[in-house]
Amino acid sequence: MISLKRILLQCLLLYHVTAFTQVQGFFNIYEQTEKSLCASASIEIDDESLIVAAYDYYGGAGTLLKISKEGTIIKSVSLGDDIVYSGVEGLYRAPSNPGLFYGIGHVIHQDSQITKPFVLRFDDDLDLIEIKEVDLPGDYHSFVMSRSLLTNDGDFLYATSLNGQNSFHRLYMRIALDGELLSFYEESEECGSAIQIDAIFEFPEGNRFGDFRNSFVSPVNHSQKMRLFGFDDEFVFDTIHEYERIYQTIDDTIYSFILMSVANGTVVPFNDTTLLFSDRISEMWQQPNVGTIYGQDRSTVLFSADLEGNMENYLVVGSGNDTVDCPVAFNAVDMAKDGSPDNYIYHGCYGFNSLSSPNHITLTKTDENLNVIWQKSYTHPLRFLQANCLQATKDGGCLIVGGAYDYINEHYDLFLLKVNSDGNVGIDEIVVTDKVAAFPNPGINILKLTTASKKGFVEVFDMNGRQACCQQITEDVTTIKTDTWPAGIYIWKVVSDNSSSLTVTETGKWIKK
Repeated sequence: MISLKRILLQCLLLYHVTAFTQVQGFFNIYEQTEKSLCASASIEIDDESLIVAAYDYYGGAGTLLKISKEGTIIKSVSLGDDIVYSGVEGLYRAPSNPGLFYGIGHVIHQDSQITKPFVLRFDDDLDLIEIKEVDLPGDYHSFVMSRSLLTNDGDFLYATSLNGQNSFHRLYMRIALDGELLSFYEESEECGSAIQIDAIFEFPEGNRFGDFRNSFVSPVNHSQKMRLFGFDDEFVFDTIHEYERIYQTIDDTIYSFILMSVANGTVVPFNDTTLLFSDRISEMWQQPNVGTIYGQDRSTVLFSADLEGNMENYLVVGSGNDTVDCPVAFNAVDMAKDGSPDNYIYHGCYGFNSLSSPNHITLTKTDENLNVIWQKSYTHPLRFLQANCLQATKDGGCLIVGGAYDYINEHYDLFLLKVNSDGNVGIDEIVVTDKVAAFPNPGINILKLTTASKKGFVEVFDMNGRQACCQQITEDVTTIKTDTWPAGIYIWKVVSDNSSSLTVTETGKWIKK
């Protein structure tokens, strides 16, 4: 039996279809007793209700929930019993019927452990019309990560990774809405290539597709690079671009700023000429010729590139320091423009600090050039918030869904977090903290820091500890001219002045190109 802990305060927007007028934020946890549910996908049915797909964290069957805009669970449907239909990876509206919806995911046959994709069809009352398993040309096990896409042609692209001990396998398939397998491609590699398919997307220019994945540069040190691939209808692949390292020279010494991609990424077509990318990275700056490591940090990177993979802008979002309070895990959740003329972008990541620090979700709102508008962190005092899906809303806000982990009962409950256009939630049960963000990062002549509600000054130091500047905070955004600074990596610090003492409240890295 699924019980509702709180009532949703506002109605939601899940996909870019219609807009809700309310802008007040909220945070809701839906407690369950029979399952340990995490949200995996969501879609708006109409102005009154939405569908949330959830998977059972401990291996049970997935669930679909219909939720009213007031937060009442109208209906819930389990996707299987003896045959475990896992959580739906993607939810889509039928191309020719607004009252019909599709989902795609994978099914696990417990007796044989054979795994297959499945296509789910249901109406706006959450009545299941059909679940069709997709027959593959062989037997496969242990789908690790799956990505789906409903193409402009009206069928699915489905990509998944298989868990192998000494080699890595990826499956790509085109599936009709009725579950018929239209085309299939299997890709196998020996050790030296990572297992993930981080994203699958359709190029804006036409019937061409791509994915975004990681590969090991060296199996010894597990340094990785991000790769952008394109493929056609017959799954003929070509590498479009690779993102590996950024090198900086400081006082005739070469420092390598390594981007080691270690988690799920996202690719979103931003317009006809630009793609948006997001991924979690592990950053390291070191002196390679002597093996000296000066610092290491985990964060996420948000960047834009043209259709040939040439990078245009990018922004590093993370903890920004090298102390024990660094997040030991950050993960890019998703991003999307909100459909307004200003084309705001939301970039979400979640992480957790040391055992004495709370778990949090960090959300960054930028303009189309990745200039930061605001950055906030959301923390629940008792739960670990595992965010799985992010959707910008027509009211200028953002919705995040996932699972809230209960440490005491070792149990997940589905949660929804809605923030308004200013990043506020409007409820005391979740802590909202303004974060200082540096942009553009990297930059050339200007360093800007979002210092709204901060009092004190900003200090910037080079990697040798020399102070590059010290500037008073007087506005929401502190602007520092850097045109005369040498290229390299800099550390910025926000120092609060409360008249009795000076305290460093936040710190971070900035790269001068």
